[in-house]
Amino acid sequence: MIRILHSLRPALALLALLAVGACAPRIELPRFEEAQNDMEAFRARFVLPPAGGPGLAVRASLLYSTPTRSNRTDVQLFGEYARPLRLDVRAGLGTMLALMREDAAGLLAYYPDKSRAYAHSDPVIGAQLLGLPFPFALRDLALVLAGHFGTLVPNEPARVRAIPGGGFAYSYDSGPVRLLVLDQYGRPERMEGVLSQHFRAQVERDGATVSGPRVWGIAFSGYPEDEGDPVGPAKTLTLTLPKGDSAVLRVRSLTVRQDPWQTKSLALTLPAGASFMSLERQAAPAQVREVITGGEQDEHRESAPKPDHSVQSVRPVPGV
Repeated sequence: MIRILHSLRPALALLALLAVGACAPRIELPRFEEAQNDMEAFRARFVLPPAGGPGLAVRASLLYSTPTRSNRTDVQLFGEYARPLRLDVRAGLGTMLALMREDAAGLLAYYPDKSRAYAHSDPVIGAQLLGLPFPFALRDLALVLAGHFGTLVPNEPARVRAIPGGGFAYSYDSGPVRLLVLDQYGRPERMEGVLSQHFRAQVERDGATVSGPRVWGIAFSGYPEDEGDPVGPAKTLTLTLPKGDSAVLRVRSLTVRQDPWQTKSLALTLPAGASFMSLERQAAPAQVREVITGGEQDEHRESAPKPDHSVQSVRPVPGV
């Protein structure tokens, strides 16, 4: 019996270590009972600190759901906070669905299965015309994912109210964010804003009319300190849209770049013969807008000619 116990000691020690790791204590953050102190804590952690590097690389999954279906994709967001930024979207099996680049000239997107490219001078409008659900530019999304809200949240709120259970809601009369809810630790819990007319929920694409204000909301969860890990940005962003549409972005990894990206790493060039369409005066076709939202699934699976691997730039890209 003693021999058996002795032989089991390494396994028992490992189990004990795993149990300790699984029960890592939650980091206790300062709590704030006054609205001004809560906002000051938010600004001290999420607004005032520098980004820590010129850019980032993010890997995440995106689950888009409507009242009738859902679609999961894998996304990679990478580049410079000051732009350019790249966004690659893949299907669950790894098939590349879309490649996008945001820079000072706007947004360029390429869909390999169709060998078609689309562009708009306003990156927010362009992304929403292409069905990307997030209501702000890729630059703002990159900063928020890294825990920096300074480009979205105005300095002074117009109104403040306490939230039952702790925390405060700050309302703004202008800007992309009209409501910011902070928990009692000064962390973003929810943001809301007015949805652009350029984005259409599934019921709108099906022909229905959405009455009343078209509002988007983003809930933040999965702060690493709640699991006993070092303090960091939220790992899960849950977007709610009119009439039951929603999107859940789960960050799998986030790396802050200490050195600038190489220019060629952020370039987006197209195969010779790829067709091009400006979105300045017309919307993208329905099957393109539904790549992210999972609309006409069969459309995305239709065969397409193999791309010509000789590449050319569709439009001038600064620094390329």
